[in-house]
Amino acid sequence: MNSAKRVFSTILLLSFLIVPTQNADQNISYLFEKICLGLEHHVPGDIPIVKADFHRVQEEKEWTIILYVSADNDLAPFSIRNIKQMAEVGSNEHFNIVVQLDIRKSNGKKITRRYFVKKGKVLHLNADDPDSQAMDSGDPETLVSCCKWAITEFPAKNYGLVLWNHGAGILDPSRYRAIRAEELFVFNPRTQRLEIDRSLGYLERMLHRGICFDDSTGNYLTNQDLEYALETIYTKYLDEEKFAFVGFDACLMQMVEVANLFKDYACVIIGSQEASLGYGWNYADMFRQFEDGAPDLEELMRHMVKTYKKTYEPITDDYTLSAICLNKIEDLEENLHEVAALLLNGLKKQRNGAVKKAVRASRSRLICTHFDEPSYIDLYHFYGNLLRHIEYMKLLDDRDEELFQSDLEDLLIGGRDLIEEIVFANTVGESLARARGISIYFPERGIHSSYGKTLFAKENAWMQFLIQYLSS
Repeated sequence: MNSAKRVFSTILLLSFLIVPTQNADQNISYLFEKICLGLEHHVPGDIPIVKADFHRVQEEKEWTIILYVSADNDLAPFSIRNIKQMAEVGSNEHFNIVVQLDIRKSNGKKITRRYFVKKGKVLHLNADDPDSQAMDSGDPETLVSCCKWAITEFPAKNYGLVLWNHGAGILDPSRYRAIRAEELFVFNPRTQRLEIDRSLGYLERMLHRGICFDDSTGNYLTNQDLEYALETIYTKYLDEEKFAFVGFDACLMQMVEVANLFKDYACVIIGSQEASLGYGWNYADMFRQFEDGAPDLEELMRHMVKTYKKTYEPITDDYTLSAICLNKIEDLEENLHEVAALLLNGLKKQRNGAVKKAVRASRSRLICTHFDEPSYIDLYHFYGNLLRHIEYMKLLDDRDEELFQSDLEDLLIGGRDLIEEIVFANTVGESLARARGISIYFPERGIHSSYGKTLFAKENAWMQFLIQYLSS
């Protein structure tokens, strides 16, 4: 969706307009200090971009990190900032940093550039390739082409892929509306911090799913596009070896349904349950792990989550980042399938609407962690709330009720244990203190038309539970 990231400077400007005059200077100084110490992170003013003839295949390294940067949109300034951050560390004997940048120049001309990021400079590799000057980041073939190039030219034992753009989780809305940054975060003069404005849901503001959205073409990668691209890359260029990780420098992507989409193609996904600011990840801090050697996958993921906290904790209480191990995600899906099937049966046999009332209370915004898109809720927190409401789930038959409550309790406890195992690194701001790293789609009203097209919805009883719950 259109601001998986946020135009932070606009937020600041508008925030100052609502601050009482006598406190304005103090608030401005405070926030600029926070920016300089946190988000700016001493980004160098100039990083030379050097035209390079660089077609020789490199020696195999431990890691190649591929960044698919879809910046033909309002996020363009942040893409340049992030690439500068990468060049603070730069590729070394342990890893390669390769970037495909899709962007528009100041004259409006669309370009696609491929970079090899070194310490202190960026090598422009496709300057003489006319076929690569204007690609569509919303076309799955472009993602396939990017990964083919990176894997072929920069071989490694481990590959990481970062999808950099807007994001909105599992849904694929069909319409698009640009969003202004001030619609997402507001400045609270009382707390001196940025807060997400939850008065309007994410999907109500932004009517398209924007993972790798391309403003020039109007295209973006749907769930079906991602499935096709990942399958192609996995079979043709990775020799059926999975990406070590896929990262989402975007909003709202850390969901059970998204994990389902990536489980056959990646070992780990790392991303945010919540909306995120335009500055995105701090790549300088995240890549410093490679300066002293090549970390293993778990070390790298824990480090990236830790640096995200370091970046955003001084600025806002509304942030999340987690790393999810996908080798047992099918166990969690099976658990959710059984929970959904049991609840579905309970809805059909409930006494005086007792099961629906207990589920509705457990999912309520008042007690369950939800995010800028309110139809996305934290699964662990929801399970805990269901556990506390089991005794209120009354069925018509007392014997059925006793068995129903016992089975549901076992499943919920087992599901929470699985989440604790699968989500091996997680950081959250104080406003989201009970978020445990993985979300689930649970709308308050109708089910979005794109949800039923997802692999997860087709295979899991969760979809049928939602239908029954919302119609009963």
